[in-house]
Amino acid sequence: MTKQIKSFGMAKMTIGSCADFHHQVMKHIEAATPAALHISDKMTAYEAAIATLDSIVNRQRAFVTTKTLADADDVRDRAVSVIISAARIFRKSPVAEQSEAAELLHPQFSAYKDITRHEYSKQTAEVRGLLAVLDQSENKAAAATLGLSGVVDALREANATFEESTKARTEEISGRMAQSDVNSADALDAANELYKAIVLTVNAYAVVQPSDEINAFVDALNGTVEYYSRIAGGKPSGSGSASGGGQGSDDDDEEEGGGQGGSLPEGEDGGL
Repeated sequence: MTKQIKSFGMAKMTIGSCADFHHQVMKHIEAATPAALHISDKMTAYEAAIATLDSIVNRQRAFVTTKTLADADDVRDRAVSVIISAARIFRKSPVAEQSEAAELLHPQFSAYKDITRHEYSKQTAEVRGLLAVLDQSENKAAAATLGLSGVVDALREANATFEESTKARTEEISGRMAQSDVNSADALDAANELYKAIVLTVNAYAVVQPSDEINAFVDALNGTVEYYSRIAGGKPSGSGSASGGGQGSDDDDEEEGGGQGGSLPEGEDGGL
């Protein structure tokens, strides 16, 4: 009795389940060998299609730099708040040296009062400007008088860390661009179509030039098809035998193209 690979509703599976299915198919192919199945010419494209599915399934959704940016921004926000608040509060200090230092700094900080509420990129530029103000010799001395030197150093370090992490973030984004350009539906269709071509070839040889390797492969793959058809929410179509019972619905056969080969695919004569 001629054996045939059954078809099932592959398109109903998630991309993750479908990728896993194709990996299981590859294991069966490797066990039988592509040469014995007459599908050596299809292996390079099929392996590449599976690799593309893997890249989509395992696509990184979060950025490594997210926490570093958030932590650095938190330090910036606290440092800026302390510096600006100190300049405002010490204007009322009974110590003349402190009140004078505060009076010098306070009006120069007016442009930076709300920067902790701004978006990351704008705040980075504004902190850079605030640090330039604080680097002026007179202002640097005034900040030291208010005990802010350490806070200014922390702000400078946090802003530098933030800028470095922003550069790393853009590199992460660039690294993902090729992957993000891959259309999931197209990648899924490509892998499934290559699988259907493999099934068509093997089923054809199972009819006109059967072998122990082909028969063992069909049996093994049909077990896998049965398992994944349940994941897809259906059942495999076809009897598993070219001379057996019905083929299931026409829709299933059309969708999956599993079909039964009564002749070799065009261009393949198997040496007959």
